[in-house]
Amino acid sequence: MKIEIWSDIICPFCYIGLTKLESALQEVEQDVQAEITWKSYQLNPEFPEDAPGMPTYDYLVRTKGMSMDDVVAMTAQLSAQGKELGIALNFDKAIVVNTKKAHRLLHFAQTHQKGTALKKSLFKAHFTDGLDVNDNATLVELAKQVGLPVEAVQELLASDNYAYDVSQDIQEGVNLGLRGVPFFVFDRKYAIPGAQPMEVFHNTIKECLASQSVPLQQRGEEGPSCDPETGKCE
Repeated sequence: MKIEIWSDIICPFCYIGLTKLESALQEVEQDVQAEITWKSYQLNPEFPEDAPGMPTYDYLVRTKGMSMDDVVAMTAQLSAQGKELGIALNFDKAIVVNTKKAHRLLHFAQTHQKGTALKKSLFKAHFTDGLDVNDNATLVELAKQVGLPVEAVQELLASDNYAYDVSQDIQEGVNLGLRGVPFFVFDRKYAIPGAQPMEVFHNTIKECLASQSVPLQQRGEEGPSCDPETGKCE
């Protein structure tokens, strides 16, 4: 089974959605060989690539027209959801940065079969540890931890390699019906928009394993996702 996932590193529902997907894959009765392909998407592509990170609370207040009370309430709900799944979403530590460089690194990681390992490390670095996932030193260290060649990573970060792939991913997702992230596509048969309830992942995996090739079908209504226009995650 091939699962393509459009997501951004600074999207909390992308972290939550991946955790739900992994749990669903483990709970399916039959053995599932899932090939996960990571597709790039940027929630804030307008954020300058060379700008220092901005605290998440401040970013949402300043750029999305949300009050601080609304931001705190929204992120508290998200943190509670993460806690139920065993992941720590520390919005008081997380900083917003441009994620294009990290997405380029993810494309490189996938050529070494390290895409999912790096993606999970990036999620944890951003949401749990409050690290700058646009910082070269941070990216090199995370890449090293998952077994990527350090010298090749340094060369990549100093170049613009995979920038075209990042932009192509975004357009491809839009063409498939993406309106927010996460966006999961199973064997180009079924699409799950947002971090849907666990049963949606369970049922989709089972149907995908049993079904013949059919046109892409969206499963369920729009689930919780992060909107690139408003910045709200709900």
